[in-house]
Amino acid sequence: MEMRDLVALGDKLLDIDEAKFRQVVDLLERMNDHPDILRTIAVIRPRLIELRLNRRPTLKRLFCDPFEDLFEALGKADPVPLSVIERSLMNSLWPLVEAEIGKDRLGAFRPALHYGPERKALSEAFWTECAAAVSKIAEGAVSGHYSEALELRMNPDRTRALADIATILSIAPDVMEMKAALSPKPVPKLHADHVEAIQTIGRRISRAKPAALKIFVLLAASRLTDPSVLLSGLWDMDLGQKPADRASLFMSLSGTVVAQIEERSRAWRTAAGGDRMAVADLALHLVASLDATRAAMEHSRNRDFDRRLKDIHKSVHAMVNTQVLQDADAGIVAAIGALDGDSDGRAQLVRAENHARALRKCATIADSLGLRGELREMTRKTTASLTEKAQQALGRPAGNPRTGYTAIRMIELIAGPAEANKIMDGIMNGGRR
Repeated sequence: MEMRDLVALGDKLLDIDEAKFRQVVDLLERMNDHPDILRTIAVIRPRLIELRLNRRPTLKRLFCDPFEDLFEALGKADPVPLSVIERSLMNSLWPLVEAEIGKDRLGAFRPALHYGPERKALSEAFWTECAAAVSKIAEGAVSGHYSEALELRMNPDRTRALADIATILSIAPDVMEMKAALSPKPVPKLHADHVEAIQTIGRRISRAKPAALKIFVLLAASRLTDPSVLLSGLWDMDLGQKPADRASLFMSLSGTVVAQIEERSRAWRTAAGGDRMAVADLALHLVASLDATRAAMEHSRNRDFDRRLKDIHKSVHAMVNTQVLQDADAGIVAAIGALDGDSDGRAQLVRAENHARALRKCATIADSLGLRGELREMTRKTTASLTEKAQQALGRPAGNPRTGYTAIRMIELIAGPAEANKIMDGIMNGGRR
């Protein structure tokens, strides 16, 4: 199959059977880094992650290993890095690194792609040369200007990312040791052995290259399910710093964490797309991040951070109130009445089930958001309307059983199986009298 044939398939590659998909991936990886190939791999990346394919080792992958945790998140459940590196920047950067080091010199590092006694030493030497190459390339990339070499317009984030890549590559052995300690990713909770590894490696970096300590901590945070959790333990960690330097690092990272939560809290306005469960999931993650960050902020008592966290809390409150609670009863009950068998009716029912699940999920954070009363009242109203629908459908000879059982199913999604069983028993027992 030729390159143009593979590229033409586009997102259809997401739907082919697994065996064929693996063959296609193998073909794509044997082709060069043509822009069309890179775009095709970007399209299928979610399925690559899902299948956890062992992809062919390349020097480009080895180059990315130390900083890959900072690539932008792809899946909804993926942790959002505290300092993002665009894949497009990396794809533009690697050919320049190749040219800077040279083909002959790169060839000497190829044994590092395979297990063997020289792999560790070769990998570390490779990263050292890559760090020097990226530093040199970064000197010519000025923020606000178009980089002819990278074929990208440089903005502050891209300029910062280039500097971060160079710094991370310069401490790559330490980063790889940390990644091994905080595995598998994402780590849901920091345990004592995780903290000890971060402290031990952090102290080593603090002595050898103190300027790299912040990006090291950001990398460690990016291996957690919720990166803001690391902030809570950071104040008590011994990273080999003077008290003033520790306070400065804590404040700097606090600002990064708060800015990221702010960005995530704004994302729902454009990203949710009517998906109520996506809104509920985002709200749960934001509340968890807020709680962890507030706990950490007890050490700093920074008024600006306090104000910003309160604004985020208000934003999440508004998000849940307008996207999950508002008119939930009308939308869910209306779907029961639309069960006429056509595709629009089925689609409406799927949306209503999604909304019902979101309503129940938000019960876990309603107290934190000050919405306990509103959610309880909406749950009561919706359950009462669905109960009436179920009674009409199941308690009368002329009723529609499908409508009745669907109403009971909705009650189960909203109020739980115990409440749904109680209502169902009441209807059945009432019919026998």
